[in-house]
Amino acid sequence: MAAGQSGDPEKINFDHLMNKARKIWERSPQPVKSFPWKRALENFIQLILDLFVMVVKYLCVPLLAVSSLSEMSYCAHQKKLLLVPIPLLIGIIVAGVVKETALELSPLLKVELFIKCYFTT
Repeated sequence: MAAGQSGDPEKINFDHLMNKARKIWERSPQPVKSFPWKRALENFIQLILDLFVMVVKYLCVPLLAVSSLSEMSYCAHQKKLLLVPIPLLIGIIVAGVVKETALELSPLLKVELFIKCYFTT
């Protein structure tokens, strides 16, 4: 088999698929053609990203609790329990700085934070 022929079957299948898609698009009614597909795709991607962020956020809380307990038990075993509050305070400060920076960069986060504060109080 020649080196130029190795990708030909895949290209033919792709061209065939593109032709089928074009034919389906040409036969579709006008309301389907005029639908804002790009905006729908952007909204769908934003929804998937928001769901991903929520899952990661709620999975990080138990991970933080388990890792904190593990770290405190190790420090207690090593008789260095007084060192635990130092990284905890540094983490709280860094989280505050990151939160403020994110709120300055994105006005959407301000609305989301307001809604969370309203429903949690």
